[in-house]
Amino acid sequence: MHEQPVDGRDSLEMTLFEIPGPEGQAKQLVSLGMRHSQDGKLEDAVLAFEKAVEAAPRNPVYRVDLAAAYRELLLSGTICDDRRSEALFERACDQLLNALRIEPDFAPAYRALGFLYRDMEASWRAREMWTYFLEIEPTGPRAAEVKAALADLDRVQNLHQLCEEASYLVNHNEPERGMQLLREVIEEEPTWYEAWFWSGLACRELELMDEGIHAFAQAVELDPESCFAYHELAALLARKGEREAAEGFWRRSLQLEPDEPWIMSNLALLLWQDDRRTEAEALLARAFDIDPANRRLRLRLRALQEGQPAPTEEL
Repeated sequence: MHEQPVDGRDSLEMTLFEIPGPEGQAKQLVSLGMRHSQDGKLEDAVLAFEKAVEAAPRNPVYRVDLAAAYRELLLSGTICDDRRSEALFERACDQLLNALRIEPDFAPAYRALGFLYRDMEASWRAREMWTYFLEIEPTGPRAAEVKAALADLDRVQNLHQLCEEASYLVNHNEPERGMQLLREVIEEEPTWYEAWFWSGLACRELELMDEGIHAFAQAVELDPESCFAYHELAALLARKGEREAAEGFWRRSLQLEPDEPWIMSNLALLLWQDDRRTEAEALLARAFDIDPANRRLRLRLRALQEGQPAPTEEL
C-alpha cells in the first residue's frame, strides 16, 4: 500500500477550492484508508479503498490496495461468517484480476494473488502466480520475499507428502514406521492437526494409550470442531478406564455430528456397560432409525431390550 501522507488532516477536511480531480481524490482516500488500517479500523479502511477504486477505476495500484485491505480483514480473525469470508476472498480476487485486465504485466497483482491463494490453501495456484511475478520482476524489491514464499511452499508440500506416507503406513499395519515420519512432521510443524491425529491413530495401533491420548488431545485443541478426534480420544480414555471423561468427549463429538450412528453406538455401549440401560437404549434406537441397514446395531439393540448383559468388548 501507499506511504502515510504528511498532511495530518482527514481527507474530508478540505475547502471547496482544494477538492482534487478523480486521481487526487483516490490518493486522498488511499491515505485515509492507510490511517484507518493503522488504527485497526479495518472495515473503515475497506470502505475508503473501495471509494478510491470508484474514483480512479483504471488505476491498477488502487485495486491491489483494495485487495490487500480485504485480505487484511480476512486475516484479522474478526470475520466469523464463512459466507462473508468467501465473499471477501472473491472480491479480493476480482480486484486483482481486474488490475491485470487493465495492465496485464502488473507484477504486484501477481504477487498479491499468490499470497491470497496461499492463505486459501490453493498452493499450486499460489506457485503459479509467484512464478509469473518473478518472470516480470526477477530482481525487484519484492523478489526475495516471493522466492522465500516459494521455498516455504516446497517445504510444506514435502511435509504433506510425509504425512500422507505416514497415514498409508498406519492404515497398512506399519504404525511404528508411520510414527517415525509423523514425529518429523510435528517437530517442524507442531500445530498441524493432521499430524497429531494420525499420531494418535498410530499410538492406538501400538497400544500406547497415554501417548495416544496426548496426541488426540493436541488434535482437538488444534481443531475443536473435529468430531473424529473427540471420538478417538473418548475411545482411548474408555479403554484406560477413564469412563466419565470418555463420555464427555463422546457427547461433544455427538454435538458436532448429531446424526452419526457410530458415535451413538459407542456412547450407548459405554452407558450400557455402566448399567444406564434406558439412556443406552434411546441412543441405540436413534442410531438404528438413522441406519436401519446396520445389522450390528439391530442385534445390539435387541440384546439390550431383551435384558442381556452388556458386551465386554473394548470401546
